[in-house]
Amino acid sequence: MALRTLRCAVEEIAAWHPQMFLEPHIVACVAVMSHYSDSPTMFEVECEGIASRWLGKEKGFTLEVSWTEETANKANRLRVTVQSKPLVEMAAVALAMILAYRIVPLGQLDMTDYGERADYRSLSASTVLEISGTETIRELGRRHRDKVAQALANPFGWDACVVVCAFSSRGHRIRFSGHRLEEPAHGESEG
Repeated sequence: MALRTLRCAVEEIAAWHPQMFLEPHIVACVAVMSHYSDSPTMFEVECEGIASRWLGKEKGFTLEVSWTEETANKANRLRVTVQSKPLVEMAAVALAMILAYRIVPLGQLDMTDYGERADYRSLSASTVLEISGTETIRELGRRHRDKVAQALANPFGWDACVVVCAFSSRGHRIRFSGHRLEEPAHGESEG
């Protein structure tokens, strides 16, 4: 059975998250994606622990991301201005914003402070969002495990969503997972 496909233009995330300035992330995303393929670009998205009306009981889907020629022109200039590693991280944020809006509606996302073990937090969902990106596909599993552990150590004691994106000439993949923070066991009450 074919996986469901979610289609969107990367430029749409600016309207979905109007309180944020996401244009640099949008352009970085196109800079990275266009390095490997033309518009639209497909991502194989693997999901674990994600409760979503759109996804239902499926464990994955295909994300098809397109972009405009205007954004592509900006991306070409950005690629010769910014090093690859920060571009990839910014691109991953753009893709995570798609997932946070279309798959698991987290509501308004607020940036966390440095050291709070996640990139963003959703006050309405009491969930943190940790995001990472790589251009080395074999790092995807290890990076995802590391980011899950990091996000669950958040100082708020909140659940976590983790998005790790891998960009590659062999195909793009995203691991998207939701994690409930385990309640500490309470000691037995004294009688």
